[in-house]
Amino acid sequence: MDRLDALKVFCAVVDTGGFSRAAAKLGISTSSVTHQIGLLETHFGVKLLNRTTRSMSLTDEGRRCVEQARRLLDEMDGLESSMGESLHEPRGSLRVDMPGILAQRYVAPALPRFLAQYPELSVRLTATDRLIDMVDEGVDVMLRIGELQDSSLVGRSIFKNHYICCASPDFIARHGKPAHPDELDRLPCLNFVYPKARQLRPWLFQQDGQPFTATPRGAVAMDHVDTLIEMAVQGGGVVQHLSVSLLAQLRSGALAPLLEEWQAAGPDVSVLYPQRHQRAAKIKVFVDFVDEVFKSAAASWPPSA
Repeated sequence: MDRLDALKVFCAVVDTGGFSRAAAKLGISTSSVTHQIGLLETHFGVKLLNRTTRSMSLTDEGRRCVEQARRLLDEMDGLESSMGESLHEPRGSLRVDMPGILAQRYVAPALPRFLAQYPELSVRLTATDRLIDMVDEGVDVMLRIGELQDSSLVGRSIFKNHYICCASPDFIARHGKPAHPDELDRLPCLNFVYPKARQLRPWLFQQDGQPFTATPRGAVAMDHVDTLIEMAVQGGGVVQHLSVSLLAQLRSGALAPLLEEWQAAGPDVSVLYPQRHQRAAKIKVFVDFVDEVFKSAAASWPPSA
């Protein structure tokens, strides 16, 4: 538990008069506020708040705690302000979380260059697709593919995805190119299965600006994107997935795009961080770094004539 952060949460609860209002003020979830208050009470071994479903009040210990906490936080704010001019250089530890495919193919290969530029920084990176509470897990920056659900986070789109159909050049030489999505049913297609729902992901296309879906009968279905793509590279069939997953194979020529005139937009890759961290130097330089990494990747496809 970060005791200063917990004290900030406690003061916000007292100042706003409620857990949900404190959560909105701090840009975190209500469950995080509840968790932090619980940890603080456990740490001090006293009850700080009397809570019912309709009301909340400070205990005697809570009143003493909030008075001293405010003085402590005011002193810390003054210290940070006085030291601010000497802390413009990014330093310290940076905790980052992102899907494995983004870490492996884009961020990790570029990290040595980033760390060489900022030798006072260290990065702890976890690769996961699961939803996390950034405050509870101590994450500074998070990359995600898809809609941004938590409005309390600052988000920046760093890569515009598209759903791309493709196959190996050898496969295309043997089977020819389909002229319409309806023709996919005559070809071996490689379907993706949602891991939890165990359902096939429909293939997404666009015609005259209007999206529509199709689900080819398919030869194979699996729930692992990299394995599905590798099967396509080996001539096993047609695959459709997001461009962020396929750029390396498209650039190398291992896969060639199909049905390009039917290509539909996909969910963006975004970088996210808590509002209270947006002025931190280490956050700013890392966000700018991943933004440059993905913009360079996007600029490399399609290849120039």
